Amino acid sequence: MKKLALALILAAQLGVSAHAQTSGMEVGVRSGIDNAEKAKRDHDSAYAKDDAKRLRVYLLASVKEVKTDEKLVKSGNARAIADELRKDLGTRGFRPVGPGEKPEIVITVLYGRGMLLNPYIDPNSLGVGDFRAGKTGPPNISNSASNTNVFTHDIFVGLEAKAASLNYEKLAIQVTAMKYPPPRDPKEKPEILWQTAMYADDPDHRDLNAIMPTLLASGTPYFDRSIDREKEVKLYAPLPEGHVKVGTPEVVDAPKK
Repeated sequence: MKKLALALILAAQLGVSAHAQTSGMEVGVRSGIDNAEKAKRDHDSAYAKDDAKRLRVYLLASVKEVKTDEKLVKSGNARAIADELRKDLGTRGFRPVGPGEKPEIVITVLYGRGMLLNPYIDPNSLGVGDFRAGKTGPPNISNSASNTNVFTHDIFVGLEAKAASLNYEKLAIQVTAMKYPPPRDPKEKPEILWQTAMYADDPDHRDLNAIMPTLLASGTPYFDRSIDREKEVKLYAPLPEGHVKVGTPEVVDAPKK
């Protein structure tokens, strides 16, 4: 009976609307670009502002779930993620490669639940394999590659709270853009141009499919951009509108002893 009751409670929680699942939700966003590209933009403001210089023709190569020890409460819909991402990429000036055309970048997406690498504890913990299983600890979700400028942390305001918040599992979506063409040698790593990861708390009670549009929308403005100061930003989904109806005042007698 207890198992049945828990199952019914979980089903009721997942049955709520996407709006209810995202209402007031905190979304963390981390984003970085290739160090050489970042240096060029930092030293040439005209180049940095010229979107015509950016690589925008893309091939969406894959959308994959990263399997860890803990399962998603509901299987992720890779096709829905791809469709939503294409729309969001369009708002940033990216366009899909056309027939007979060569792409400029190859985009891959990873999604799932797990532990994020914690730059507040170890600023040198550069990710080396996207989503990966930790050798000595729980599964990790690494959201940076070694040639992107994401993890150096030089702002210590609220450091303890930030570090503590990453000691819990997250739901995450990671978008990575790589240079085309990929290396011919399979042993050679592809050149990552930029990478953006979006995450939220409470993977035991949140459906990734329901919060996915909010996660992607939060990270889209940072595609092909580097978050320079704290290396991540926190955004909050809006709360539902509330209404208070004021009725006629009524005198209430003091309760009897």
